[in-house]
Amino acid sequence: MLRLIIQQNRMHFATITATVTRDNPLQIISILFLCAVCFHFGYTTIALFTGVWMIVSKICTYRLFRGLQPFDQFSKDHVLLVLMVLFFVNSLIYVAPAVLLASEPSLAMKLTATLWLIGVQVYIVNTWSRVPTIAYTMLIPVLFLMVVASFRLPTSEPMASPLSHWSVTFAFMVIFIYTTIDTMRRQLATEAALLNAEHTATTRLSQLEESQRTDALTGLLNRPAFDVALHVMLEDRTHGDNEVAVLLVDLDSFKPINDTYSHEAGDKVLSEIATRLQVQVGDMGIVGRLGGDEFICAVFVDEEVDVFKLAKDMCKNIALPILWNERMLKVTASIGISKTGESLQAPLATVPALCSAADQAMFAAKSSPNRVPVLYEADQFAPRLTADQKQALVDSITNETVRPYYQPKIHLQTGQIIGFEALARWDDPSDGIRTPPDFLFHINDLGLQGDFMICIATQVFRDVEALLNLGLNPGQVSLNVPESALATHSGRKDLERIVTARPAVAKHITFEITEDVFIARAADTIQASIKTFHDLGVRISLDDFGTGFASFHHLRQLDFDELKIDTSFVSDLGHDTTAEVLVRGFLDIASGLGVSVIAEGVETEAQSQQLINMGCMVAQGFLYSAALPLSDAIEFLKKQRTA
Repeated sequence: MLRLIIQQNRMHFATITATVTRDNPLQIISILFLCAVCFHFGYTTIALFTGVWMIVSKICTYRLFRGLQPFDQFSKDHVLLVLMVLFFVNSLIYVAPAVLLASEPSLAMKLTATLWLIGVQVYIVNTWSRVPTIAYTMLIPVLFLMVVASFRLPTSEPMASPLSHWSVTFAFMVIFIYTTIDTMRRQLATEAALLNAEHTATTRLSQLEESQRTDALTGLLNRPAFDVALHVMLEDRTHGDNEVAVLLVDLDSFKPINDTYSHEAGDKVLSEIATRLQVQVGDMGIVGRLGGDEFICAVFVDEEVDVFKLAKDMCKNIALPILWNERMLKVTASIGISKTGESLQAPLATVPALCSAADQAMFAAKSSPNRVPVLYEADQFAPRLTADQKQALVDSITNETVRPYYQPKIHLQTGQIIGFEALARWDDPSDGIRTPPDFLFHINDLGLQGDFMICIATQVFRDVEALLNLGLNPGQVSLNVPESALATHSGRKDLERIVTARPAVAKHITFEITEDVFIARAADTIQASIKTFHDLGVRISLDDFGTGFASFHHLRQLDFDELKIDTSFVSDLGHDTTAEVLVRGFLDIASGLGVSVIAEGVETEAQSQQLINMGCMVAQGFLYSAALPLSDAIEFLKKQRTA
């Protein structure tokens, strides 16, 4: 019980301290006056005891709050306990003289005693109303002694009082009136201060809650607040006929703006895109910012709302130029869409499922040639891994059941294999051989990119060494090296150890990099890493040429040996003159720079023949062969050697 009382009053500690200190002058004057009256009527012992106790009490209170001896080791709880005892005793001692005065036959003294008792109660109620425990602690002895005094009042017949007695009564009345007014004034001031403090605290709390709900730069909902709002939309959906669509918007070519024009320019772009999305979504739904250059929208859709058209309009609005410092900045967007519905193709109508599905669709949109919005459909995307499958994927990197398969590179005029590209395959114990679209997303999701790259690179170097030991010529074997392996010291060192461990193999290895390295934040570090590997004998290939951010200026910066023409250009040969013009341009660029060219994704004889006519010498694709396990690649090379 006592502990509960202490806990309830902990929050009032500052108020108690301020009130006790504030009322010291008034209390001292009142008690000294009462002691003088008692002394005048012959209650010398009571007068002296009251005066001495007042001094001792004030000293104890002062040392308590200051943490001085003997209270220097007291905790806040102990201080509160001692104060409550002091308040109880003080109430008894302060009111006790009034009981003696009530016994006096003088009418003036009886009235004085009554005024004193009422005045103490008024003071306690006015002063300590916000700390009920303290008020009760002080009122209990006062009420008890008031009952005692009420029995003492009629013990003698009231007698006429001399002027000196009435002077005392008058003085007590002045003190009573002054005390009542003063305590009420102080209490009103305290109430006003508390109300002001509460208002300030409420305002700050509202501001804090708002800041925790919204993104500081754009004013859009942040991720937690968006999730809550989307959950509410999904609950509302159950009461109507509308479906809910989630659109995940990822800006393309945003990094170059930050790197070229400053973060201030980037912030301007993000703020403008946020405004455009809010205007477009309007009352249909909500807009949030996930962080960086990613935004997310959720809208109610029905038969009259075409979510694809909405997404395409978003892409058009986002692509409009943004004015900054007399420059027109421009970005584009990749949008992934997920939508509730009764179809098995739709994700579950939950916040995590919809956001995850939109995320997967967005990555598909980003990797598509024309960057059109993509709607998530379950059979088109890799299902989420179970906990056991995630552990199996982690283990597969350790035990090398994720291994390289080799797709031949073909010399178009002779049909000979002149090299391979190493492509990862996962021998999943439950589902058999799985291709990168089935597991690369999960590797990134689990943060295993570095381990995965080292695992594949180690096996490729080992496999090439095995081919050389068999007397076979593997030609140039290429493998994809991600930006993270080149941009970090640890990633570069891990890869460098693999290269230097087999120096005879290095001249048969080509590292394929994408054009994104030119606009990465660590572009200088990446280019230094590339030079290091080039000096170790490794060839460098610029993969997916024409789809990224490379410019002629960038091509001059980097020492590379090969260009790979992306599948999207090769697939359009024969029915898109623009593709033909671009491929011829790529071949001319490569010729001028003195580097070789490989065309990816050749699937028809017509494409192969057109590449030959254009002067392209090397290609790869399903027309010639899919990716093969090492054993099949060995057989291909043996047959070629025999022939």
